[in-house]
Amino acid sequence: MEVAPTAHYTMGGVVVDPLTHATAVTGLYAAGEVCGGLHGANRLGGNSLSETLISGRRAGIAAAAFVNARDISVRSRSAISSAVEELDSMVRPGAELARPLQRRLRDAMWEKCGVVRTEDALKGALLEIEDVRHALPDVDVRPGAEGWSDLAHALDLRGGLLAAEATVRGAIERRETRGAHNRSDFPSIDTALEVNFFTRLVDGRIEIRSERVPTPRPELVEVLRTAPHVVESAAHLVE
Repeated sequence: MEVAPTAHYTMGGVVVDPLTHATAVTGLYAAGEVCGGLHGANRLGGNSLSETLISGRRAGIAAAAFVNARDISVRSRSAISSAVEELDSMVRPGAELARPLQRRLRDAMWEKCGVVRTEDALKGALLEIEDVRHALPDVDVRPGAEGWSDLAHALDLRGGLLAAEATVRGAIERRETRGAHNRSDFPSIDTALEVNFFTRLVDGRIEIRSERVPTPRPELVEVLRTAPHVVESAAHLVE
């Protein structure tokens, strides 16, 4: 499954079929802000509602049709056994706690991969991510009074490290300022970067490829040509 972390026409997200919101994983559908959005490269909070309603409806209808078309659901015993073994391997005493590592990861992303970015800061974020990842095998995971909350936090940390790395590597590749992606070391739009960047996990490593943005349909070009233009102020960030 591919993810577009810094797309030209969206804020990025899981690549889905626009009509069904199906992913490349059979039976897996995505909806809401986790997908490529409807509203371009902005961060307006109110847009989330329409993204959720429209993509949620499409994903729900398609997922229901997928299930209803199947007489039986086949579950691989080997996949279940592998998942159980993976969870069991995470339950162990350790010198590290998941919550402080989660906080450290959040702080690194906030400070080094925030609204305004630079290559030096982004590379510093990668070093911090790798440092936290090295601590992951020594995270203490045991049942307690709250049940298996330690395991939940450890799983969240593991997923968060992947998402953070994909975000940072995509931000490094887009050496320009476009939409809500602000690079103070590359303050202008680069016409050579009329591309979408896609990330994929291959053999445990994140790989990035780029793909030229397709030419918009003529009716959309006309809308863009006649739409009022927003004048950006040097003192403000327009998102």
